[in-house]
Amino acid sequence: MIIVGTFYQSIDMEIALSQIEKRGIPAEKMLVIFMNEYLPVRSNKNQLKDIHSSSFEIGIAFATGLAVIGSSLGFKFFLGPIITGVLAAIIGFSIGYSIYYFTNRKKSLTKPIKQNEVTIIIECPNEQKLEISELLWRHKAISVGIKDNKG
Repeated sequence: MIIVGTFYQSIDMEIALSQIEKRGIPAEKMLVIFMNEYLPVRSNKNQLKDIHSSSFEIGIAFATGLAVIGSSLGFKFFLGPIITGVLAAIIGFSIGYSIYYFTNRKKSLTKPIKQNEVTIIIECPNEQKLEISELLWRHKAISVGIKDNKG
């Protein structure tokens, strides 16, 4: 019987491995594989491009809103609705872009902390399959799969 369990690298995984060994399964019958050990390097240039494009979208939304309000109020002002609407759009874009860019700039430059996943492959007798799988679930396994050796 082959049991495969995936975990985040943690003390719970280590405890599960030690309890499996206490149940009579030798370390030679277990295979532990660390997944995603090397995170892909993402350049700051791409991150800045993402923050600029999102800031642009927010700026356009602010510009649209303020252009409508500015055009409506422009009928009362001496500049007229078109010039007032254009000025309001420029001001709205500047406000929206600046607010979004300066509030999210530091968030985009920090790298996300990603926990490494660990896959454990255990070869055990058929009688112990439920006991081992329950033990893996008790110790916070992400997923557990069982493969019968027959056939």
